[in-house]
Amino acid sequence: MPSTKHRINLTVPDEVYERIKAYMAENGLLNEATACLQLVVQQLTAHDNSKAIFNIMRNVTQEQLQSMASEGFAFVKSEMDK
Repeated sequence: MPSTKHRINLTVPDEVYERIKAYMAENGLLNEATACLQLVVQQLTAHDNSKAIFNIMRNVTQEQLQSMASEGFAFVKSEMDK
C-alpha cells in the first residue's frame, strides 16, 4: 500500500536494542517502530528546546542569568517541599 510517509531502516547494537525493549515495557508499547519513533520525536523536541534555551542565554546578561537561576531553584525547591 503506497504511503506519503518516509521509511527508515535502522540497525542497532544489542545494548541499544535492549534499551528500546526496556522502554517498550515501561510504556506498554508492543511495536518497536512505535517506540523508536517516540524516542526520536522526544529527542528532536529536546534538541529544539536546548537551542531555544541557548539562544535566550546568549541574549541576556550574566546577572540576568544568575537571577533566573536563583528564581528557578527557589521554585523547584518549593514544589519539592509540597
